[in-house]
Amino acid sequence: MYLLSLYFDKETEGLLQKHIERVAVKTGNLYMLDNRIPPHITIASCRDIQENKFIAEMDRLSEIWKQGIVDWVSIGSFKPHVLFVTPVLNAYLHELCVSANKIIDQNCEIQTPSRYQPFEWFPHTTIAQTLTEEQMLKGFRVLQANFEPFSGRVVKVGLAQSKPYRDVRIWELGKK
Repeated sequence: MYLLSLYFDKETEGLLQKHIERVAVKTGNLYMLDNRIPPHITIASCRDIQENKFIAEMDRLSEIWKQGIVDWVSIGSFKPHVLFVTPVLNAYLHELCVSANKIIDQNCEIQTPSRYQPFEWFPHTTIAQTLTEEQMLKGFRVLQANFEPFSGRVVKVGLAQSKPYRDVRIWELGKK
């Protein structure tokens, strides 16, 4: 599976990473740490792509896309195994999701239903996954005690493969 994801400035990444580490320590679930999954927001996915063609398209698109602000405002879960923090779905995130999915559609060799399609997508930054019910409750308490709404800056977009997580290519985004 290929994922196209947004990455953040060092301050934002550090804040999100602290949440990941706190939850990992309290729950004993080290999945995010063991797999070196950085804080991110996935905006598109595909089972298999024409990698070289896709990278060429993203080279072009990364010249157009700019850095932007994201406001994380809440914590939540995808039952039964995932804890996350969620940003407001603003125009910036929506536009990136729409344009990313157009490129995915043009380069995806195996089309599968995707939960990252515009109007089907729930933007989120995963804090912990593969949690048991007990770990989920502990992790939720940790986030509830430590999370406060905050703003951060998207500065990069990356193409990664999942399971195991591996960056294929990362593009720096220009300033507005």
